[in-house]
Amino acid sequence: QKQSAPMQAMEVDADRPAASTGEAETSSEADIFYAFDEAKLEEVRSNKLWMQDPKYFKKVMISPSATMKMMMHANSGVEKGMKSGGGKPVEVMGLMLGRPDTRQPRALVVTDVFPLPVEGAETKVLADDAEVINYMISLGEALELTRKEKFMGWYHSHPFDVEVHSHCFLSSTDVSTQLQWQRAEDPHGNPWLAVVIDPLRSLAKGKPEFGAFRVYPPEYAAPRDECPDGRLVREDARRVEQWASCWNRYYRLEIEYFLSALAADVMGCLAENFLWMRTLASAPAAQEREARERFSERVGAVSDRLAAYGAALGTPGAAAAALGHRGGGA
Repeated sequence: QKQSAPMQAMEVDADRPAASTGEAETSSEADIFYAFDEAKLEEVRSNKLWMQDPKYFKKVMISPSATMKMMMHANSGVEKGMKSGGGKPVEVMGLMLGRPDTRQPRALVVTDVFPLPVEGAETKVLADDAEVINYMISLGEALELTRKEKFMGWYHSHPFDVEVHSHCFLSSTDVSTQLQWQRAEDPHGNPWLAVVIDPLRSLAKGKPEFGAFRVYPPEYAAPRDECPDGRLVREDARRVEQWASCWNRYYRLEIEYFLSALAADVMGCLAENFLWMRTLASAPAAQEREARERFSERVGAVSDRLAAYGAALGTPGAAAAALGHRGGGA
């Protein structure tokens, strides 16, 4: 099935929200997300229960591959922008591959992601519509030959300076774009998801800072004063500061990560250290005195932990011990 979607200029409002993520599911508990009952999936797509409930989906499960690819893509935008003449991080965008979860009716599963040739500056993400859509169609046709899943969402980054709140929110243009996606895909058994990445906050916290969202249809009136995270906030300034001007037009889904125990070890090492090494010298956080003083210490820790992990790969159970992780945690 050829997939196309409205690709507009992605404007980013200078507002900011908080995003919460769940703990990772590991080992055999997570392995079931890599396989699914195709007949059951077709039944779920045919029933389309999300068309009857604007807040039907409550959670999204994201694979380690998708997580790392989104983090690295967002990080590359930071690096590219900081090295340019303007010194501003570049926003990036991509598509997510996945499906509705056949075990948990109100959950979505993201198994992989694919970057798009779209990037922009702090105020706007621009794309050539024809080029992007043709790329999406070609990629979709190629994936149909090897995958049983579909493009089921899009992600983009908000690489703004670290502040009190996370920058994982939907701007007015994001809301409009997501609504058009949902109108095009939801009725055909393919519920569409939006994910926003805050790369600089991820760097500061040492873990992925993502927000997953779906938009309400225009005819739906959200509960009075209810923000995307379900909290009731009566002060308009606070709502707009955290969730942008369209705070009552979308809601946030809980995020959980699924990965094996070995993948948890690798992810922990990469996410905490290696992935962020390249931006320590250029990111705004690196200009802080404490960050500068700890730079050599952190680089040394990366080298030691990667060496220990490499030596432990051949010994069952030793990888987790070498990296200082418990056998199933993340």
